[in-house]
Amino acid sequence: MDVDELLAGLDADQRAAVTVAAAPLAIVAAAGSGKTTVLTRRIAYRIATDPDVQPQHVLALTFTNQAAGELHKRLRRAGLRERIEAGTFHAVAMRLLRQRSIDLGQRPPSIASDRFRLMNEAIRLAGVNAEPSVALADLDWARARRVPFAEAAAAAKRVGRRINLGPTEFVAVAQAYATIKNRRGVVDFDDLLEQSLQALGTDKAWAAGVRWRFRHLFVDECQDLNPLQFAFLEALRDGRSDLCLVGDPRQAIFSFNGADPTIMDNVEQVYPGITITRLTRNYRCTPQIITAARGVLTQAAQSDDSVAVPGDGMGVRVVGLPDDAAENIAVGRLLREIIGAQRPWRSCAVLARTVAQLTAVSHALARAGVPANVQGRTGARRAFGAAMAEAYACRTPTDLGAWVEAVTADANTDPVRARVAEAADRFLAQRTGLSLRAWVELHSPFDNLEDAQPEDAVDLLTFHGAKGREWQTVIIIGAEQGLIPHSTATTVPQRAEEARLLYVACTRAREQLVITWAAQRNGRSAQASPLIADLATTVDEPAAAPTVRRLPRAEPDPVYAALLAWRSNAAKAAQVAPAAICSDESLRKVAAARPNTVDEVIALTDLGPISAARIAPRMLSALSRAL
Repeated sequence: MDVDELLAGLDADQRAAVTVAAAPLAIVAAAGSGKTTVLTRRIAYRIATDPDVQPQHVLALTFTNQAAGELHKRLRRAGLRERIEAGTFHAVAMRLLRQRSIDLGQRPPSIASDRFRLMNEAIRLAGVNAEPSVALADLDWARARRVPFAEAAAAAKRVGRRINLGPTEFVAVAQAYATIKNRRGVVDFDDLLEQSLQALGTDKAWAAGVRWRFRHLFVDECQDLNPLQFAFLEALRDGRSDLCLVGDPRQAIFSFNGADPTIMDNVEQVYPGITITRLTRNYRCTPQIITAARGVLTQAAQSDDSVAVPGDGMGVRVVGLPDDAAENIAVGRLLREIIGAQRPWRSCAVLARTVAQLTAVSHALARAGVPANVQGRTGARRAFGAAMAEAYACRTPTDLGAWVEAVTADANTDPVRARVAEAADRFLAQRTGLSLRAWVELHSPFDNLEDAQPEDAVDLLTFHGAKGREWQTVIIIGAEQGLIPHSTATTVPQRAEEARLLYVACTRAREQLVITWAAQRNGRSAQASPLIADLATTVDEPAAAPTVRRLPRAEPDPVYAALLAWRSNAAKAAQVAPAAICSDESLRKVAAARPNTVDEVIALTDLGPISAARIAPRMLSALSRAL
């Protein structure tokens, strides 16, 4: 790897975070500050400059498989040939336990395929009346917080949460759930962490081997750590100092599932002597959006020191509507106004506090002829979900093999379905003894699954679901007291988290932010959220329903379309995601500027010199053919 290339393009704070020799280290990264870039380059920089740091001894813990896949992709583009170990806490624990079981001649753990069915049986066995999804949520919270089941109700009450069963009933359900898992010979994700913790504490030889293997620890999004994950991390670390934490306390929004933001808030007390570096430059949002987002935190007595790098943009617009029906209609009108004739629908997102709001607005957009993806269900993801459901429905290897053969023989099969069948075929060939579901969790074969040509539709997501995403324009709906902050937020920490949740939603916008609220929702009077008190509201008159006719759209650029086709073919040949070749934005710039040399391509795109030497000549050739 070229060290100069690893440091190229970094600002002073980013460079310091990548190169500082301190350990342990915490990188507090504001929204849009290049967190993933810094994490990737710090890993690559340490491997490139420190002979004691070898890829096989690096462990990066993430919170999603997609984040782990993105990390691998960026490290490959940085020139790292060997793979580091990267994955979610549960995936890493699964791999460790599986190898330990094989070494001991035992059956590897098998992940439960249907936890709701198990919980249903547990509720019947315990003889209580409970909703399985609610009981599972309460049980998951207690286990994530490492709270004894008999003390769960009291512990939940202290943080403003409610366990929906009495203490005796909750203990009975928890014990029945564990009993049924044991009878079936299956585990769930929290079992993976709990069993790994137990083995690390009791099997000294195995623990020493694990710690020898994982000597350099990196944790992404550490503001979302829960006590169980933190205990697993600490058991792996075993007092060693080679630890890098990356996160942002301003984006701690998952306490409902057991996350403990105080771990990151009190990182100096948790790790005495830790070095903290801060990334404050926001390269995503305009100053107007940063000011509005900061104002949200200020209303909840929280602070934000981030600084916008982009130049001035449009002011943040707050629109008041008479009621929720008018708001849903107005969203369609606003989207058409913003999109105009040129921009793609996918440059916009509508974000809401609850799924129910998204359902209502999606129906209004459908009537208005505005295409929308609800909760990120793009065409590829919908096809993927359907194909995985088909594969998981096969109860035996013979059934799965027959399904693979049928899919493979169908010349008209969907490419995503064919991709799932190919992975299932590899699973059958390996004969691991795992279930297909456990094998997928262990190997993450679909991390780079994405649309080769993304569906042109507005994204509709909850605030939580939008975390880690960004769009040119964001419309936040339902900014009213009772929704933002939500009526269930009764304690000071819960209300503080509601402010951070709105802050996260605001900072998903790059150029334009619109916030709407309704004076009446579900037939009841409502008031604008106190979190937007500093933002002036424009009162909108009830809007007439827009016509279904789509506004005229510019014809797609044939040069850009040709470059997209070239990239898609190149990605298939290399067996990587299209974005691993280069980004959409890079292709747009090349299509517009029409460069003639490799150096001009480097200046226009996000390709580094090493990647450009390999990719740019082929890109120029494709450009030449398109002209």
